[in-house]
Amino acid sequence: MRFSKQTYVCGCAAFILGVYLLPVHTTATQPIHAVPEVVAELDETDIIYYTRNDWRNYIPVVNEEYKTVFFFIGKCASSEWKRMFVRMMGSPNWCAKSIHKKEVSGLKWLNDYSLEEAQDIMTSPEWTRAIFVRNPKERLLSAFLDKVVSHSGHFVADICKTYERKGYNRKQCERNHLHFKFFLTRITTYISNNVHWMQIYDQIDEKWWPYINFVGNVSNLSEDAKAFLKLIISDKTDVSAWESWGKTGWSDHERDCKVIGTMPFLVKGDRDERHETDAHEKLEEYYTPWLEKFVETTYARDLDNPYFQFTPLEIYPHTQKADFEEDKI
Repeated sequence: MRFSKQTYVCGCAAFILGVYLLPVHTTATQPIHAVPEVVAELDETDIIYYTRNDWRNYIPVVNEEYKTVFFFIGKCASSEWKRMFVRMMGSPNWCAKSIHKKEVSGLKWLNDYSLEEAQDIMTSPEWTRAIFVRNPKERLLSAFLDKVVSHSGHFVADICKTYERKGYNRKQCERNHLHFKFFLTRITTYISNNVHWMQIYDQIDEKWWPYINFVGNVSNLSEDAKAFLKLIISDKTDVSAWESWGKTGWSDHERDCKVIGTMPFLVKGDRDERHETDAHEKLEEYYTPWLEKFVETTYARDLDNPYFQFTPLEIYPHTQKADFEEDKI
Protein backbone atom coordinates (compact mmCIF):
# COMPACT_ATOMS: atom_id res chain seq x y z
CA MET A 1 0.00 0.00 0.00
CA ARG A 2 1.38 3.41 -1.02
CA PHE A 3 1.47 6.42 1.29
CA SER A 4 2.24 9.55 -0.73
CA LYS A 5 2.22 13.24 0.08
CA GLN A 6 -1.18 14.90 0.50
CA THR A 7 -1.77 18.63 0.07
CA TYR A 8 -3.95 20.31 2.70
CA VAL A 9 -5.53 23.74 2.70
CA CYS A 10 -4.19 24.44 6.18
CA GLY A 11 -0.58 23.55 5.50
CA CYS A 12 1.76 21.08 7.13
CA ALA A 13 1.52 19.53 10.58
CA ALA A 14 3.47 21.27 13.32
CA PHE A 15 4.43 20.85 16.93
CA ILE A 16 3.14 23.76 18.99
CA LEU A 17 3.16 23.98 22.78
CA GLY A 18 3.58 20.23 23.18
CA VAL A 19 0.60 19.20 21.06
CA TYR A 20 0.48 17.90 17.53
CA LEU A 21 -1.70 19.99 15.24
CA LEU A 22 -3.18 18.12 12.31
CA PRO A 23 -4.14 20.14 9.24
CA VAL A 24 -7.89 20.65 9.46
CA HIS A 25 -10.43 22.10 7.05
CA THR A 26 -11.61 25.28 8.69
CA THR A 27 -14.67 27.41 8.24
CA ALA A 28 -16.04 30.07 10.55
CA THR A 29 -17.40 27.33 12.79
CA GLN A 30 -14.61 24.74 12.50
CA PRO A 31 -11.30 25.71 14.14
CA ILE A 32 -8.13 23.68 14.11
CA HIS A 33 -8.04 21.30 17.05
CA ALA A 34 -5.06 19.76 18.80
CA VAL A 35 -4.18 16.07 18.65
CA PRO A 36 -2.67 14.58 21.82
CA GLU A 37 1.09 14.15 21.72
CA VAL A 38 0.62 10.52 22.76
CA VAL A 39 -0.75 8.80 19.66
CA ALA A 40 -4.00 6.86 20.08
CA GLU A 41 -3.76 3.14 19.48
CA LEU A 42 -6.28 1.28 17.36
CA ASP A 43 -7.84 -1.77 18.98
CA GLU A 44 -9.80 -4.51 17.23
CA THR A 45 -12.76 -3.75 19.52
CA ASP A 46 -12.87 -0.03 18.64
CA ILE A 47 -16.18 1.20 17.27
CA ILE A 48 -14.54 2.30 14.03
CA TYR A 49 -12.90 -1.10 13.42
CA TYR A 50 -15.10 -3.78 15.01
CA THR A 51 -17.13 -5.90 12.56
CA ARG A 52 -20.84 -6.18 13.36
CA ASN A 53 -23.55 -8.40 11.97
CA ASP A 54 -25.81 -5.52 10.97
CA TRP A 55 -25.64 -4.39 7.34
CA ARG A 56 -24.94 -0.76 8.32
CA ASN A 57 -22.13 -0.04 10.73
CA TYR A 58 -19.81 2.63 12.01
CA ILE A 59 -16.67 1.57 10.14
CA PRO A 60 -15.37 4.29 7.78
CA VAL A 61 -14.62 3.79 4.11
CA VAL A 62 -11.03 4.08 2.90
CA ASN A 63 -10.00 5.39 -0.52
CA GLU A 64 -6.28 4.85 -1.14
CA GLU A 65 -6.14 6.85 -4.37
CA TYR A 66 -7.30 10.00 -2.57
CA LYS A 67 -5.77 9.03 0.80
CA THR A 68 -9.14 9.60 2.44
CA VAL A 69 -11.08 8.06 5.30
CA PHE A 70 -14.78 8.97 5.36
CA PHE A 71 -17.32 8.36 8.13
CA PHE A 72 -20.91 7.94 6.93
CA ILE A 73 -23.50 9.36 9.33
CA GLY A 74 -27.23 8.69 8.96
CA LYS A 75 -29.29 11.76 8.00
CA CYS A 76 -26.11 13.63 7.06
CA ALA A 77 -26.25 12.90 3.32
CA SER A 78 -24.73 9.47 3.97
CA SER A 79 -26.43 7.82 1.00
CA GLU A 80 -25.25 10.56 -1.36
CA TRP A 81 -21.69 10.37 -0.02
CA LYS A 82 -21.63 6.61 -0.33
CA ARG A 83 -22.69 6.97 -3.97
CA MET A 84 -19.94 9.51 -4.52
CA PHE A 85 -17.25 7.17 -3.17
CA VAL A 86 -18.57 4.28 -5.25
CA ARG A 87 -18.55 6.50 -8.33
CA MET A 88 -14.99 7.60 -7.54
CA MET A 89 -14.01 3.94 -7.94
CA GLY A 90 -15.43 3.97 -11.47
CA SER A 91 -18.13 1.50 -10.44
CA PRO A 92 -21.50 1.39 -12.27
CA ASN A 93 -23.15 0.51 -8.94
CA TRP A 94 -23.01 4.08 -7.67
CA CYS A 95 -26.80 4.44 -7.90
CA ALA A 96 -27.76 0.88 -7.05
CA LYS A 97 -30.82 0.53 -4.84
CA SER A 98 -29.06 -1.26 -1.97
CA ILE A 99 -26.00 0.99 -1.89
CA HIS A 100 -25.52 0.47 1.86
CA LYS A 101 -24.80 -3.22 1.41
CA LYS A 102 -21.08 -3.97 1.21
CA GLU A 103 -21.49 -6.52 -1.55
CA VAL A 104 -23.25 -3.88 -3.65
CA SER A 105 -21.04 -0.85 -3.04
CA GLY A 106 -17.73 -2.70 -3.36
CA LEU A 107 -16.11 -0.09 -1.10
CA LYS A 108 -13.04 -0.79 1.01
CA TRP A 109 -13.38 -0.29 4.74
CA LEU A 110 -10.96 0.42 7.58
CA ASN A 111 -11.28 -3.11 8.97
CA ASP A 112 -10.25 -4.53 5.60
CA TYR A 113 -6.73 -3.49 6.64
CA SER A 114 -4.55 -5.00 9.33
CA LEU A 115 -4.47 -3.22 12.68
CA GLU A 116 -1.02 -1.87 11.86
CA GLU A 117 -2.09 -0.51 8.47
CA ALA A 118 -5.32 0.94 9.86
CA GLN A 119 -3.40 2.57 12.71
CA ASP A 120 -1.21 4.38 10.18
CA ILE A 121 -4.24 5.43 8.14
CA MET A 122 -5.94 6.86 11.24
CA THR A 123 -2.93 8.81 12.54
CA SER A 124 -0.81 9.82 9.54
CA PRO A 125 -0.95 13.53 8.61
CA GLU A 126 -0.83 12.42 4.97
CA TRP A 127 -4.43 11.22 5.18
CA THR A 128 -7.66 13.20 5.23
CA ARG A 129 -10.22 11.83 7.71
CA ALA A 130 -13.60 13.41 7.08
CA ILE A 131 -17.12 13.49 8.43
CA PHE A 132 -20.27 15.54 7.86
CA VAL A 133 -22.36 16.42 10.91
CA ARG A 134 -25.76 18.01 11.54
CA ASN A 135 -27.41 19.83 14.41
CA PRO A 136 -29.48 17.18 16.25
CA LYS A 137 -32.61 19.36 16.24
CA GLU A 138 -32.67 19.24 12.45
CA ARG A 139 -31.28 15.73 12.15
CA LEU A 140 -33.90 14.21 14.46
CA LEU A 141 -36.77 15.91 12.68
CA SER A 142 -35.37 14.76 9.34
CA ALA A 143 -35.18 11.18 10.67
CA PHE A 144 -38.77 11.41 11.92
CA LEU A 145 -40.15 12.78 8.66
CA ASP A 146 -38.25 10.27 6.53
CA LYS A 147 -38.17 7.07 8.57
CA VAL A 148 -41.46 7.44 10.45
CA VAL A 149 -43.87 9.66 8.51
CA SER A 150 -42.83 8.72 4.97
CA HIS A 151 -42.28 5.04 5.81
CA SER A 152 -44.94 4.48 8.46
CA GLY A 153 -45.68 0.88 7.51
CA HIS A 154 -42.04 -0.15 7.62
CA PHE A 155 -41.53 1.69 10.91
CA VAL A 156 -44.45 -0.12 12.56
CA ALA A 157 -43.32 -3.50 11.26
CA ASP A 158 -39.65 -3.06 12.12
CA ILE A 159 -39.07 -0.45 14.82
CA CYS A 160 -42.24 -1.16 16.81
CA LYS A 161 -41.25 -4.82 16.80
CA THR A 162 -37.85 -3.86 18.21
CA TYR A 163 -39.60 -1.62 20.74
CA GLU A 164 -41.60 -4.64 21.93
CA ARG A 165 -38.52 -6.86 22.00
CA LYS A 166 -36.91 -4.41 24.40
CA GLY A 167 -39.81 -4.90 26.80
CA TYR A 168 -42.13 -2.03 25.84
CA ASN A 169 -45.74 -1.91 24.65
CA ARG A 170 -45.91 -2.53 20.92
CA LYS A 171 -49.52 -1.32 20.66
CA GLN A 172 -48.45 1.97 22.24
CA CYS A 173 -45.77 2.29 19.55
CA GLU A 174 -48.19 1.51 16.75
CA ARG A 175 -50.77 3.95 18.13
CA ASN A 176 -48.41 6.86 18.84
CA HIS A 177 -45.55 6.47 16.39
CA LEU A 178 -46.64 9.43 14.25
CA HIS A 179 -46.36 11.78 17.24
CA PHE A 180 -43.02 13.59 17.21
CA LYS A 181 -42.90 13.64 21.01
CA PHE A 182 -43.31 9.86 21.18
CA PHE A 183 -40.52 9.47 18.66
CA LEU A 184 -38.18 11.70 20.65
CA THR A 185 -38.94 10.58 24.18
CA ARG A 186 -39.51 6.88 23.57
CA ILE A 187 -37.99 5.68 20.30
CA THR A 188 -34.73 7.64 20.31
CA THR A 189 -34.33 6.86 24.01
CA TYR A 190 -35.16 3.15 24.06
CA ILE A 191 -33.75 2.31 20.61
CA SER A 192 -30.87 4.73 20.80
CA ASN A 193 -28.41 2.83 18.58
CA ASN A 194 -30.30 3.28 15.31
CA VAL A 195 -27.91 4.96 12.85
CA HIS A 196 -30.50 7.52 11.76
CA TRP A 197 -30.88 9.13 15.18
CA MET A 198 -27.99 7.84 17.30
CA GLN A 199 -25.80 10.67 18.58
CA ILE A 200 -23.01 11.32 16.10
CA TYR A 201 -20.40 11.72 18.81
CA ASP A 202 -21.12 8.17 20.02
CA GLN A 203 -20.48 6.65 16.60
CA ILE A 204 -16.73 7.18 16.83
CA ASP A 205 -14.46 6.28 19.75
CA GLU A 206 -13.66 9.39 21.78
CA LYS A 207 -9.91 8.91 21.27
CA TRP A 208 -10.30 9.19 17.48
CA TRP A 209 -12.24 12.45 17.27
CA PRO A 210 -9.07 14.59 17.44
CA TYR A 211 -7.73 12.82 14.33
CA ILE A 212 -10.65 13.78 12.10
CA ASN A 213 -9.25 16.71 10.16
CA PHE A 214 -12.26 17.67 8.05
CA VAL A 215 -15.63 18.33 9.66
CA GLY A 216 -18.31 19.40 7.21
CA ASN A 217 -21.77 20.62 8.19
CA VAL A 218 -25.06 19.69 6.52
CA SER A 219 -26.27 23.26 7.07
CA ASN A 220 -23.55 24.30 4.61
CA LEU A 221 -23.67 21.10 2.60
CA SER A 222 -22.96 22.21 -0.97
CA GLU A 223 -20.12 24.53 -0.02
CA ASP A 224 -18.48 22.14 2.44
CA ALA A 225 -18.83 19.23 0.01
CA LYS A 226 -17.06 21.27 -2.67
CA ALA A 227 -14.32 22.30 -0.22
CA PHE A 228 -13.75 18.69 0.83
CA LEU A 229 -13.64 17.32 -2.72
CA LYS A 230 -11.21 20.07 -3.72
CA LEU A 231 -9.03 19.08 -0.78
CA ILE A 232 -8.48 15.44 -1.68
CA ILE A 233 -6.11 14.83 -4.60
CA SER A 234 -5.69 11.66 -6.67
CA ASP A 235 -2.35 9.88 -6.38
CA LYS A 236 -2.85 8.70 -9.97
CA THR A 237 -3.82 11.90 -11.78
CA ASP A 238 -2.80 14.66 -9.34
CA VAL A 239 -6.32 16.09 -9.88
CA SER A 240 -8.81 16.84 -7.11
CA ALA A 241 -11.94 14.76 -6.60
CA TRP A 242 -13.94 17.92 -7.24
CA GLU A 243 -12.55 18.32 -10.75
CA SER A 244 -12.85 14.63 -11.56
CA TRP A 245 -16.12 13.69 -9.87
CA GLY A 246 -17.86 16.59 -8.16
CA LYS A 247 -17.87 19.55 -10.52
CA THR A 248 -20.34 18.04 -12.98
CA GLY A 249 -22.10 14.79 -13.88
CA TRP A 250 -24.95 14.91 -11.36
CA SER A 251 -28.62 15.33 -12.13
CA ASP A 252 -31.74 16.44 -10.27
CA HIS A 253 -32.30 12.76 -9.48
CA GLU A 254 -28.79 11.48 -8.85
CA ARG A 255 -29.98 7.96 -8.06
CA ASP A 256 -31.21 7.46 -11.60
CA CYS A 257 -28.37 5.63 -13.34
CA LYS A 258 -29.88 6.38 -16.73
CA VAL A 259 -29.38 10.11 -16.28
CA ILE A 260 -25.93 11.66 -16.16
CA GLY A 261 -26.54 15.36 -15.60
CA THR A 262 -24.40 18.46 -15.70
CA MET A 263 -24.93 19.70 -12.16
CA PRO A 264 -22.35 19.72 -9.34
CA PHE A 265 -22.54 17.22 -6.51
CA LEU A 266 -24.98 18.00 -3.70
CA VAL A 267 -26.32 21.27 -5.01
CA LYS A 268 -29.90 21.81 -3.88
CA GLY A 269 -31.51 20.43 -7.01
CA ASP A 270 -29.39 17.30 -6.78
CA ARG A 271 -30.87 15.97 -3.58
CA ASP A 272 -33.08 12.91 -3.84
CA GLU A 273 -36.70 13.96 -3.29
CA ARG A 274 -37.38 10.76 -1.42
CA HIS A 275 -34.91 11.85 1.26
CA GLU A 276 -35.52 15.61 1.12
CA THR A 277 -37.55 16.50 4.20
CA ASP A 278 -37.11 20.30 4.55
CA ALA A 279 -36.52 19.67 8.25
CA HIS A 280 -35.04 23.10 8.89
CA GLU A 281 -38.15 24.93 7.63
CA LYS A 282 -40.46 22.65 9.65
CA LEU A 283 -38.78 23.01 13.05
CA GLU A 284 -41.44 25.29 14.56
CA GLU A 285 -44.22 23.10 13.19
CA TYR A 286 -43.04 20.01 15.06
CA TYR A 287 -41.02 21.26 18.03
CA THR A 288 -42.43 22.74 21.22
CA PRO A 289 -40.25 24.58 23.74
CA TRP A 290 -40.26 21.47 25.94
CA LEU A 291 -39.20 19.18 23.10
CA GLU A 292 -36.44 21.57 22.12
CA LYS A 293 -35.13 21.52 25.67
CA PHE A 294 -35.42 17.72 25.72
CA VAL A 295 -33.16 17.45 22.67
CA GLU A 296 -30.69 19.98 24.06
CA THR A 297 -30.34 17.85 27.18
CA THR A 298 -30.48 14.38 25.63
CA TYR A 299 -28.18 15.18 22.69
CA ALA A 300 -25.73 17.30 24.64
CA ARG A 301 -22.77 15.21 23.46
CA ASP A 302 -23.49 16.31 19.90
CA LEU A 303 -24.29 19.91 20.77
CA ASP A 304 -21.55 20.64 23.30
CA ASN A 305 -18.44 18.82 22.09
CA PRO A 306 -15.51 20.90 20.76
CA TYR A 307 -15.38 19.29 17.30
CA PHE A 308 -18.72 20.07 15.68
CA GLN A 309 -18.91 23.77 16.54
CA PHE A 310 -22.55 24.12 15.58
CA THR A 311 -23.93 27.59 15.05
CA PRO A 312 -26.45 28.09 17.90
CA LEU A 313 -29.95 27.10 16.80
CA GLU A 314 -32.67 28.36 19.13
CA ILE A 315 -36.16 27.59 17.83
CA TYR A 316 -37.85 29.27 20.78
CA PRO A 317 -36.44 32.03 23.05
CA HIS A 318 -35.28 30.37 26.26
CA THR A 319 -36.76 33.06 28.50
CA GLN A 320 -40.15 31.90 29.77
CA LYS A 321 -39.80 28.95 32.15
CA ALA A 322 -43.48 28.10 31.82
CA ASP A 323 -43.03 27.59 28.08
CA PHE A 324 -40.71 24.69 28.81
CA GLU A 325 -43.13 22.69 30.94
CA GLU A 326 -43.73 19.22 29.55
CA ASP A 327 -46.43 19.08 26.90
CA LYS A 328 -48.75 16.14 26.39
CA ILE A 329 -48.80 13.87 23.37
